[in-house]
Amino acid sequence: MQDLARMAGVSVASVSRALSGKPGVSAATRSTIARLAREHSYTGNQPARALSTGQTGRIAVTLPRIEAEYFARILAGAAQVIHDAGLSLVLETTQHERDRQSDAIQGFMRMGVDGALILLPAESNREISALYDSGFKFVIIDPIDQVTAPMPWVTATHALGARHAVEHLLELGHRRIAMITGESGFFSTKERLHGAREALEQAGIDLDPSLVRVSGYTESAGGYEATLDLLRRPDPPTAIFAFNDRLAFGTLQAAHALKVPVPDGLSIVGFDDVDAAKLVSPGLTTVRQPLSTMGSTAATMLMQLINGQNPLGMHIQLATELVVRQSSGAPAAAGR
Repeated sequence: MQDLARMAGVSVASVSRALSGKPGVSAATRSTIARLAREHSYTGNQPARALSTGQTGRIAVTLPRIEAEYFARILAGAAQVIHDAGLSLVLETTQHERDRQSDAIQGFMRMGVDGALILLPAESNREISALYDSGFKFVIIDPIDQVTAPMPWVTATHALGARHAVEHLLELGHRRIAMITGESGFFSTKERLHGAREALEQAGIDLDPSLVRVSGYTESAGGYEATLDLLRRPDPPTAIFAFNDRLAFGTLQAAHALKVPVPDGLSIVGFDDVDAAKLVSPGLTTVRQPLSTMGSTAATMLMQLINGQNPLGMHIQLATELVVRQSSGAPAAAGR
């Protein structure tokens, strides 16, 4: 640590704070120290740190799956913060199964971890509250249910993002706007539906239940089948707001299958802005979630909790952004 301090031009105490994830070090200094530690193969004496601080240096992460870009980008943001703090990451996938989620948390507590990041927890609010009351340090990322207990969580502005998506379609001249939602019980689904309904009501339009289809977030096939059903109606919608990009990709496929031109015959808007959104043809208009920042913010909050500090906020909603590409345009009746 003395060598690292000399090379970085800082005190040994600053090196210690940087590598342990404690505050009092600028982001630039923390990054420099982390880089020097990697370059010179520095590894802290973990058993000694555990004896002196009572901490293991291990952070647990539970998430339903790792193959979906949504989860991977959140994980990447969290992993960078954990890595820069000189800590280890322990990962478990849960497949959205409550028993598997509970077993993973119990296993982490037995093995000894300093805290956990929990993505889309499958447990009920009661179970999560009991875990919080036990004193175990954790931060929830994108809760499935609305969290009412005073525990830390990070999510995006789902309602506002959905409102911006529908307002964009309304400004283009669309009035028959269909929606393909994710699982109806999810907090994100409820929030996005609320935001979409607000935008319609502001324009003097009631949400037509016959233009709403419920699907799952994980498979584009749900978007495909829902879109086929919507476009085969006698009075099909002129626009579809899909509640994530996977569903929107299925909507694009269905429009191509029925030879409905996008956006001249149908405008499509998604939610997430995964990498493929700018690669499909036409490019997908979508609401960008700050997924990597959600992960890094949650990891930073967890470090603060572990070090006995109060995070700047316990409930953090990060701003979404509408990204307009080629899949949305004015409806044919409006002069295209």
